[in-house]
Amino acid sequence: MGELKDINPKQSEVEIAYQILKANGQGINFRELMHQVCSIKGISPDNPQLMASVHTQINMDNRFSFLGQGNWGLKEWAQSKVVRRNLTFATAGRTIPYRHRSLQDEIDCDEVELKDNYDNSSNDEDDDQWEE
Repeated sequence: MGELKDINPKQSEVEIAYQILKANGQGINFRELMHQVCSIKGISPDNPQLMASVHTQINMDNRFSFLGQGNWGLKEWAQSKVVRRNLTFATAGRTIPYRHRSLQDEIDCDEVELKDNYDNSSNDEDDDQWEE
């Protein structure tokens, strides 16, 4: 934890909290984190408004991750998870793999399906009807 001495006390409380967690490498209880932040900034940790403000800011900052039981960590520590589900169709009675797709994947897939449906819907007979 020698790196904590290198943290600039003029930075915001949230930035200091981020650097403390990064240097620690594991989650810390919020109260302990606030005590370390206040120690670096040279202010009293007994300020409920400051604790509430920093807690709100950490909660809204996408770099932080709530680990449960009052502990906070960094999102960069978490491995990305792949969501896989097996769905069973009642009519087909078979199980197929399902991958969670992003909204852009859904849009791209729908565009391809619409194009394929349009291309397959035209018949040569329909084309002949309009060529008079």
